[in-house]
Amino acid sequence: MGRMIGIDLGTTNSLATYIDDNGEIQFVKNEYGNILIPSVVGIDENDGIIVGELAKERRMMNAGETASNFKRRMGTEAKIKVKNRTFDAQMLSSFVLKHLKESAEKQLNEKIDRAIISVPAYFNDKQRKDTKIAAELAGLTVERLINEPTAAALSLGSHILDQNLKFIVLDLGGGTFDVTLLETFEDIMEVISISGDTMLGGEDFTTKICEIFLKNIGLSISDLSRDERTKLYTKADRAKKLISLKDVEIELEIKGKDYKAEITQADFRAAVKPLLVKIKVAIDKALKDGNTDAREIEKVVLVGGAVKLGIVEEFVEKYFNKMRGEKTYFDNTDFIEGNKLVSIAQNPDTVVAYGVGVTVGMKERNKAFKERILTDVCPFTLGIEVIGQRFAPIIPRNTTVPTSKSEYFSTVEDNQTIIRIAIYQGESLNINDNLFLGEFEINVPRNNAGNEKVNVRFTYDINGILEAEATAISTGEKRNKLIINGDLSEEEKNERIKTLEEIKIQSENQNKDKLLIERANRIYAEIVNTEIRNYISEYLENYQMIVRTGDRIRIQKVKKEFSAFLDKIDPELNDLSVDDILRDIDEKEEDGAVEEEDELEFWN
Repeated sequence: MGRMIGIDLGTTNSLATYIDDNGEIQFVKNEYGNILIPSVVGIDENDGIIVGELAKERRMMNAGETASNFKRRMGTEAKIKVKNRTFDAQMLSSFVLKHLKESAEKQLNEKIDRAIISVPAYFNDKQRKDTKIAAELAGLTVERLINEPTAAALSLGSHILDQNLKFIVLDLGGGTFDVTLLETFEDIMEVISISGDTMLGGEDFTTKICEIFLKNIGLSISDLSRDERTKLYTKADRAKKLISLKDVEIELEIKGKDYKAEITQADFRAAVKPLLVKIKVAIDKALKDGNTDAREIEKVVLVGGAVKLGIVEEFVEKYFNKMRGEKTYFDNTDFIEGNKLVSIAQNPDTVVAYGVGVTVGMKERNKAFKERILTDVCPFTLGIEVIGQRFAPIIPRNTTVPTSKSEYFSTVEDNQTIIRIAIYQGESLNINDNLFLGEFEINVPRNNAGNEKVNVRFTYDINGILEAEATAISTGEKRNKLIINGDLSEEEKNERIKTLEEIKIQSENQNKDKLLIERANRIYAEIVNTEIRNYISEYLENYQMIVRTGDRIRIQKVKKEFSAFLDKIDPELNDLSVDDILRDIDEKEEDGAVEEEDELEFWN
């Protein structure tokens, strides 16, 4: 048996953790030494699969050859075209998981074959099943799926979890939003209720900036090519990180014409109001389901990359202050910024992955991790179909798991001999609006309508395994159906693995050589200024010329210089204006000239 790792499979970025020999949680690094792995998959010019940073860099110039945000498609039959191939979200996610697995194996120099993976608390059964299948295709056995906010809460540490405390974790990631109401007491962390929206995240705030830009220049999204849409989205995502501090300007070349528009803070606040309403609705629902008054909440912890948007923290703080009608907070200086009610967790991008690492330590019974009881809840109501295509609940949402509940049902027609048990998950009275999980039948004797009864019992555990059992009261006959997340037949598994084996996945060394060039191409596409583009072209031409010589010392030197130059002008790393960039380049060239003169003088 190989080693187990923890994985946070995110919409925007993914991370992996492991427990080292000292019982410490460590992050897995990719070939470039980074722990945040972009959840982006692409196909390069040789038809090989590329994952992570290289795929992300290629996205700007090759939008049709990359895929991202596919976590939002989990649980659907959606097909995603990438260059000349078509994938589903399962397969694309498996590439990311395999990349994390192989990076861990290289770092640890041992086989990795098991994982605990975090998922949005509000993922339904099909979405969880797709996640487990993706892991299986990547060569990983899923030991457990843990809800992301629960993992984040575990990362807070024993100085918090050892206290009697009721708090809320709000997890706003790139593509999903979760609300989890928790309570801690005597080594127990109990999830009271969960809520959320699997179609709400930081990506939606970025989309609002795109909409403002297009409105200001008088164009619609249909006027842009696929590559132009990707460029706009990238610039809007960067603007999103600055909009809390100041008004921002976006410049974009569309159909050969330069467009420029200012995105004001006021415009942004007005545009995102519908998104903030969705956040409010999810919080209201979690409090109501948990039978909890906002005044009982002693702390609100914000996690996920999108919570760094200032407007999110501001909105949540105002919401709770209004609901509480007072400003009394849990007072403990160790608990994230002391007595502040609403706080962003330290390292919100990595807190979930760290918590998954804690879960790995507990699962392995590592002595460095204090054993504590962790309870969770069923995220959606489970029930069956009854006459009139109506939904009859058996296990209500937010029931603590493991649980077992039953209800009685009877025949609806005279001389009926078979009762069909169709299992659904959801919150709608109409079964067509809920998620179908499976079905089975049980025999009953002929009798008048309503005289034959069956007891239907649902048993649901913490790993998402549902057993539905029906017992005919008059005969004692029993029938059951086991529904397991990630249930994939051997035939299906072998067929999909064969497909994966036929796809070329690029090696790390090949990727390293390409990343700098793809990064230069991406920056060139983003910066419209001709003078700066000329500088990029000169650096790129010089770099490629020296690479062709094969001189490793010269290659390393020019790679370092090229990388430093790109760091200076990369819009992802700084917010310099075109004039600032040109001034900085000129100053550097002058410094270089002085250094060269001094060196010549020395040798003379």
